[in-house]
Formats: sequence, C-alpha cells, structure tokens
Amino acid sequence: MIVAYETAADWREPKAMDSAFNALSWDDQCVKAALPEYLASSGTDRAKVDTAFNAMIPKPAEAIDPKQAMMHTWMKARLFSYNKSFPFQM
Repeated sequence: MIVAYETAADWREPKAMDSAFNALSWDDQCVKAALPEYLASSGTDRAKVDTAFNAMIPKPAEAIDPKQAMMHTWMKARLFSYNKSFPFQM
C-alpha cells in the first residue's frame, strides 16, 4: 500500500491516495502493541528494522507528507513486531 500511495501521489490522484492509505492494516493489534515499543527502541533492534525497511522501500520519498510518514512508521512497527517474534538474521 505504501507503493500504491506513492504512485497515486506521483499521479496526483487523491482518491487513490486515500484508498491506499485506508487499506493499510490500521486495525492490526500486534502492530498497535509494537508501535510504542518501536518508537522507544534504539540500538541493534532499531537498526535491524531500519535495514529491513530500507530494503523494502529503498529510496526515500521526495516530499513525504504526513500520511506517508504514518504509513512508514506503521510498517516499521510491523517489522519491529516480526523481529521481536522471529529475530532478523543480519
């Protein structure tokens, strides 16, 4: 959905942007629980999440908007929850 949002933004399609934003897994309880932990994290765990995220989304958005920033943070919290359950091997 992050890529769909970015593509819709490139094409200046606000309805498609909203659709992609709303389609993200905002109701996922595992991610909700991991979000404050991710935001408070540092060191190795945070670095692993950042590395995994950068592998998935290799180029930073040129003009990141608030919704896009929220999506990026949500995805990083999801990766943090995965790393917590199944540690990344890097």
